[in-house]
Amino acid sequence: MSIKDRVTRGMIAGFIAGVITKIYDLTAFYLGISTLRWLDFAGLMMYGKKPAYLSYQIFATLGTLFFHALLGIVFVILIRQLLTSNNLLLKGWFFGVTLWFVIFSVFHLFKIPDLNFVPLKTAVSSFVGASIWGLTLAKIVHWLDNKIKQ
Repeated sequence: MSIKDRVTRGMIAGFIAGVITKIYDLTAFYLGISTLRWLDFAGLMMYGKKPAYLSYQIFATLGTLFFHALLGIVFVILIRQLLTSNNLLLKGWFFGVTLWFVIFSVFHLFKIPDLNFVPLKTAVSSFVGASIWGLTLAKIVHWLDNKIKQ
């Protein structure tokens, strides 16, 4: 697989940023900082309920990582077509937290069970996770772009 293709770099960056964010997400959940994991969000969309069994949780996690990779592709396309690569960290962060807001809003607008009310600590924790994802995404995209130039 060649990383010369910008879309491939976006997919790789989104996936890796997703793995790093997943570590934070699970840590926050098991330390009681958050009441929901992103795999719970994915499980509600995929199965109609939170995944209770490990096999369902693993598949939901893979779904979130696929989604992160897809969003990485969207990010590099936006940077290439509509924006510049200047201030990439700021744009990555803003992209991440904008998606966080949109995703939370969609769940509320459609009154998804188990997500109609999200405690403040969970919303803040998810915001932090979205920030980590956006910043990591931008940093990896920048690193991969520079690797191509060398």
